Amino acid sequence: MADLINIRLTKDSPEVEVMDETAKALGISRNEMILRAVKMMVGFDKVFYKKLESYSEKMKVPMWTAMQNMIIKRWAQDAAKAAVWGSNPQILIEFSTTEDGVISAKELYEMVYQMTFNSEAKERVGSLNQELLNSGKIRNEEDKEFYEKYRPKYSTVEDEKTDSFAWWESEMTDEETIEKLKGGKSNDKNK
Repeated sequence: MADLINIRLTKDSPEVEVMDETAKALGISRNEMILRAVKMMVGFDKVFYKKLESYSEKMKVPMWTAMQNMIIKRWAQDAAKAAVWGSNPQILIEFSTTEDGVISAKELYEMVYQMTFNSEAKERVGSLNQELLNSGKIRNEEDKEFYEKYRPKYSTVEDEKTDSFAWWESEMTDEETIEKLKGGKSNDKNK
């Protein structure tokens, strides 16, 4: 026989009628709903739970709202990508597996953090590079520090002093190439 656990509802607990209505709407019993909630909580990574708790306090919403809305946001983004591309072309790394099963919360966090940092840093460096090209300087000191620190790694824009143009190697002699470099940018061998 399974262990019997008695619980006492507190003043912060939902009313029994609300629990019963919710369970009925979900197509399960109140007991099953409570057991699923407990199973979910037991399955949470402990650091995840503390981060979720802290995040929900910061946002001034209940934990279930924070978790639900973050997941809904992701589902909406996935659905929109699928609507545009015919399917969602993104690899769902959050379900990556190792020989031990689905990757750990820590591994997932670190992997997604690094991927997102790289993407956002590249975008910010590009934006700051454009500001530099447009106005000749970066006005904000924090932006200058960021730009100098990350430009070498994340800049995709060639140095302004470097002229670039496309040609097939066999179409130009070395002398013609040198002449083009002196004359500026060109894609036309005859210019």
